[in-house]
Amino acid sequence: FVKNLCKYTFLMLNLRLNSLKRLILFFLILISNLIFSDNVQAQNKGKIKTVVIDAGHGGKDPGAITRNGKYKEKNITLSVALKLGNMIKAKYSDIKVIYTRSTDKYVELSQRAAIANRNKADLFISIHVNSAKATQARGTETFVMGAHKSEDNFEVCKTENSVIVIEDDYQTKYAGFNPNSPESYIIFSLLQNMHQEQSIKYAAHVQGQFAKGPITVNRGVKQGGLLVLWKTTMPAVLTELGFLSNPKDCQVLVSKSGQEQFARKLFSAFEAYMREVEKGAQYG
Repeated sequence: FVKNLCKYTFLMLNLRLNSLKRLILFFLILISNLIFSDNVQAQNKGKIKTVVIDAGHGGKDPGAITRNGKYKEKNITLSVALKLGNMIKAKYSDIKVIYTRSTDKYVELSQRAAIANRNKADLFISIHVNSAKATQARGTETFVMGAHKSEDNFEVCKTENSVIVIEDDYQTKYAGFNPNSPESYIIFSLLQNMHQEQSIKYAAHVQGQFAKGPITVNRGVKQGGLLVLWKTTMPAVLTELGFLSNPKDCQVLVSKSGQEQFARKLFSAFEAYMREVEKGAQYG
């Protein structure tokens, strides 16, 4: 912990980010993570009782949009999220499923994590659809909280985090976080290990399922400084189902069949992860 504090202080001084408010806030976050760590360890030794499913974007925030404006990310993610939740509820009546949104409404990023924390969720699944200027980009990828390792990862993080600018008083709410500034992402390099092992396990199951289709291009499990994940106190992932900007991916993403298949893959990954958690509880 002391090593992390020294590392962070050194980086902040080098980058001349002299905001006392930001330093104090980030140190408090680090301290709170130590407090939460005991809860996390206990949580991962038991059965999964509550799952929070987050349909990305919504309401005034459409997310990615096709060039003709016909299809929007917010509708695709909601469709898949509801389907996934129904599959879990149908087979596991003892598992509580909570949606951050079940209709076309806008929910702030900080509130999405708060919903999961307030309900003491055992797993947080955020569902999104990708987009890129280069229309040849395609495939699925799943992110866990951490420091981005490549420029591509950073671009995804900037896109997903940029939604905060439409929130009221976002600069105060997110302690001056600038989604377009690499300097603002330093804190994520210190917070990446708290739930990382469990998050990676589920993310790996997700990508293993996605590799079987309906979009077989597998971009893998990645780390990223994603605001929707950073305050969650449980294993959490953000999955990108494909690129709405790619004609082939788009055809799958907008179809009812494709959305059903994606929900089914996420459900299969959930079952595999649940078996791991219960096996760990049995032999832990």
